[in-house]
Amino acid sequence: MIKRETIDLPKLIDEIKTSRKYRGAGIPDETIADILRQELARHAKPSEALRSAKAILHNVMAPYLGDPDYSQARSALDAAFASGIPDTVQQAAREILAQHDSTRERIPYLADFYAEIREACPSIHTVLDLACGLNPFALPWMGLPTDAAYHAYDIHQPRVELINHYLGGLGLTPLAEARDVLVNPPQVEADAAFLFKEAHRIEKRRKGASRLLVQSLHARVFFISLPNRSLDGRRDLGARMQRLIEEIFEGQPGALYSAEFPGETLYWLERGNG
Repeated sequence: MIKRETIDLPKLIDEIKTSRKYRGAGIPDETIADILRQELARHAKPSEALRSAKAILHNVMAPYLGDPDYSQARSALDAAFASGIPDTVQQAAREILAQHDSTRERIPYLADFYAEIREACPSIHTVLDLACGLNPFALPWMGLPTDAAYHAYDIHQPRVELINHYLGGLGLTPLAEARDVLVNPPQVEADAAFLFKEAHRIEKRRKGASRLLVQSLHARVFFISLPNRSLDGRRDLGARMQRLIEEIFEGQPGALYSAEFPGETLYWLERGNG
């Protein structure tokens, strides 16, 4: 009988967190542990599991999609808020949105995108923005009430800190959290949940995870967007993403709707009280 090598999970977690690539990212231990456990169950050798876990984490963190200089972004926001001019604050937010591929390509149709959401869900007071990335900086285009409760979740701590700084500057309660929504789904009752251009990447981490996430949340309307073309514009992703959305919402009560935009398709399902 071959004895399986003893695994020191805390040591592996620390190895990843303190690596040059992820030092300072503030990735929750729960995220790394979840990925490591999954890969350790799939690979006989811890070295193979660690290599696979790092590849998955690279996709989860998506450094190739871009990120702002957080110190510079904070300074720019401070200057914009100090001006007291809403257009200046909006321009600072737009410049931050432009630092990430997913939000940058949405900028030309931001107003139309959120107009569609408001029409589908006219009364939005509480929002869950899941795996939010830089999306909270689109708040000036969302048309939410001034006392909205905007819960944003991301696993990148510097990003979460900047989002909370921004929410506070807008006069909103800073409700952004460094949380892995797959491991620890929020149980806040919300009018709307957003999952924008993330479900297909979540599936690369663990197949079926998006569906389980949707089932675990309490939102009246669930909005998911998926890219309809590859980032380079060469590949049509429409059919593949349509299959994914059908898998995610399969068996869920309510009608499924969609709207096409240049860079993505927005889908939503009304679920009553969630």
